[in-house]
Amino acid sequence: MDVLWITLPIFGLIALGWAGAKAGLFDGNTASGLSRFVFWLAFPSLLLTSMAKAPVPNAAQGSTLLMWVAVLVTGHVLARLAGLGLGLSKTSQAGVGFASSSGNTAFLGTAILASLFGTEVLAMAAAFVALENILVVGLGVAGLYLAKPAPDAAAARRAMLGGLTNPVSMGAFIGFLIALTGLQIPAALMRPLDMLGAAASPAGLVALGIVMATSLGAVQSHSGRDIGLVVMVKCIALPLMMAAGMAAINAPRDLAMAATILAACPSAVNVFIQAQQAEVWGDTAARAVFLTTCVSIITLSLAASLAV
Repeated sequence: MDVLWITLPIFGLIALGWAGAKAGLFDGNTASGLSRFVFWLAFPSLLLTSMAKAPVPNAAQGSTLLMWVAVLVTGHVLARLAGLGLGLSKTSQAGVGFASSSGNTAFLGTAILASLFGTEVLAMAAAFVALENILVVGLGVAGLYLAKPAPDAAAARRAMLGGLTNPVSMGAFIGFLIALTGLQIPAALMRPLDMLGAAASPAGLVALGIVMATSLGAVQSHSGRDIGLVVMVKCIALPLMMAAGMAAINAPRDLAMAATILAACPSAVNVFIQAQQAEVWGDTAARAVFLTTCVSIITLSLAASLAV
């Protein structure tokens, strides 16, 4: 029962955004504005302060970070291979791989972890999110552009390099440098950064609900296998793979649980946004985000219950 008091309010914020959009209070422009606020200001501030306040990761934590990336990339590859085996198109294979490995760790995952763990684990979570944003998201976006009927290699290269310089990655990097050098952020600067960081998850979750309410097109019969595969890999296989990987390297229990919870997060709304921009797999991406979010009410609650 305790875990429900952790997860239900978080999913309640998604439902609040969804209900507000259905009632006509919010629209796509609202979601876009909230998303830009979170991407450019709130979440970079959260990552910066989380990493700046925590000890520098040691060698054991470094192996945990490597395993995190290895499992996500493996999940991406396995999902694409499964899509190939099912006879999915190249664009579907790219979309399935992206949606199966890129989760809503920023808005949803960190909100759950903040209710379960202390600052050291949250700092590692910030590193997990930063690495996912730099490597896995870049890989997924590049795959979409390369899978187009007319592959766009230049856009794929920009996607791979963009992960290094976006605000989320830079926030984590600056926070790491502050922790590494032992610098103290003045209180007059830390307070507004903390306030921005505290707004990241609520604003992001409400924005997710609005997107889910406004972006679902008509069901396409050929997309059922794509979505079913994403649900199986993202909500079930990936967290199990993460738990097994962390056990294999004897990762500290708290870090192993945090990584598993983050791996169990549903497909990120960024998958839908990037698919729309690439003009491939967009409608299917929106439905995959919606269904994995619904399923994760159960799977994330189960994962979180192990940490209570």
